[in-house]
Amino acid sequence: MPLERSVKSDLRDKVSTANKSNVDGIIALVEAARGGLVEDDADFVRLGGWLDDLAVVKAGSVPGRFGDTA
Repeated sequence: MPLERSVKSDLRDKVSTANKSNVDGIIALVEAARGGLVEDDADFVRLGGWLDDLAVVKAGSVPGRFGDTA
């Protein structure tokens, strides 16, 4: 079952404002939401992308920023 729109919106806002001081908590929230989804669900895939972006933030870089190596 896909995520509710309000849950997805809240997570998206948190992911977009993630920084090194709060990234671990946001990763935990995204992983928890993703845990209730099946792998072929579009939201499962979307949250996987967000986890990739959060890994970049945790490494100290900015997702999508030209020249970042992480």
